[in-house]
Amino acid sequence: MKLHPGRLLCAFLSLCLLWLSLPAAAEKTDLKTLQSRLLSLGYEIGTADGILGDKTTAAIRLAQAILADHGFSVSPTGTPDAKTAELILEEENGDLLRTLQKGSWGSRVREAQQKLVHLNLLNDSADGSYGANTEAAVAVFEEQMADRAPDRITPDGKLSADEYSLLMSDLSVYGYEAPIYFDDTDPGSLKGTCLYAKNACLINAVTGEVLLEKAADEPAEPASTTKIMTLLTALSLCDPDETVVIPEAAKDVPADSTLVPVTPGETMAMRDLLYGMIIRSGNDAANAVAALCSGSVEAFAGAMNKTAADLGMTNSHFVNPHGYTAEGHYTTARDLVTAARYGLTLTPFREIVTCLKYTLPATEKRDALPITLKWEIFNPASQYYIPHAAGVKSGYTSSAGFCYVGAYQENGVTLIAAIMGGRGRNMAWTDLKRLFAYGMAVMK
Repeated sequence: MKLHPGRLLCAFLSLCLLWLSLPAAAEKTDLKTLQSRLLSLGYEIGTADGILGDKTTAAIRLAQAILADHGFSVSPTGTPDAKTAELILEEENGDLLRTLQKGSWGSRVREAQQKLVHLNLLNDSADGSYGANTEAAVAVFEEQMADRAPDRITPDGKLSADEYSLLMSDLSVYGYEAPIYFDDTDPGSLKGTCLYAKNACLINAVTGEVLLEKAADEPAEPASTTKIMTLLTALSLCDPDETVVIPEAAKDVPADSTLVPVTPGETMAMRDLLYGMIIRSGNDAANAVAALCSGSVEAFAGAMNKTAADLGMTNSHFVNPHGYTAEGHYTTARDLVTAARYGLTLTPFREIVTCLKYTLPATEKRDALPITLKWEIFNPASQYYIPHAAGVKSGYTSSAGFCYVGAYQENGVTLIAAIMGGRGRNMAWTDLKRLFAYGMAVMK
């Protein structure tokens, strides 16, 4: 079949018109230009190399989602179509496109997360990825600031450019209380809102008077501060000078446990085993102590709960001697200081929990083993050094956070503090230093 010459001409002209229109569309969606714009808006995609890689696609998709949320007719496909490019390049959309929300990433997200951590709103690390936990923390921030700066807040769990600016500013001018704004030159003004830990309790060790508390009766995971109760219970059941043989129970611990280490069949003094359990926080030693004192870990947990009940620790329950996360294993900041207060009246307990260096004598299975406690609060060269501080026990798991029970003695005053759910070790030391300073200020 032959095509009519007129039809051929029309087809040719149509193709020419289509070809002529391509450069204009390509110019509108020039990828390097679009990438440069995204970079200027804070989207960390590497360089403007003209390649539609994964990061550029993700950035375009995020920008499209933000635009769509604000009524623009685009879909989050990640495709740099002409309409998307036009909206991203539009100068007046700049602040809108700087919004941080679920799916955002990069240094601006990390900076926002760091501030949220210091405001005590975010438990996660500042990883630069805006996930569900960051979204929830932002929502709390928006709720807290809604009455203080209503014209700058949209309660949606997203950080607009203006909200980001507000978050990163000095919020103390709005009367916002948080650890980052506490004035350490005025220790007597400390409040629970200025502690990073979720739970805390500070007492006068002599009288038992509570000087400051924060959710002190809220049950929480104690991690290895559990070993305070293990030590107390063991001292009531076993002779520290007794020679013991490490039982098989020592190796029945979770795979990522801290270890002394001790080995089934190894012979040593019970006292050495207790020092290893506290200074090295060995879960293997804790299990060995339990089996040696009560015949089994389960039976010893029952003895721990009896010890707790005898001390009036009304919100505690223990199911193992080492503190690894387990259902039904919990205590409170108030109960921990109660246990430590009693323990510090016992010479063997006091000697073990305040010891920084100890050498485990050689056994038939190993040479002599020096063990050392190297916490920053005991190091005069550290910015977290706390003069006059002593033991008692630390603990950490990813779900429990950082926990610590410690004592402080100066000018005839003895204080005991417990913190639980700490947001990192250095923040825990900051809390501890503030608690002890507060105690000395109010005890004058």
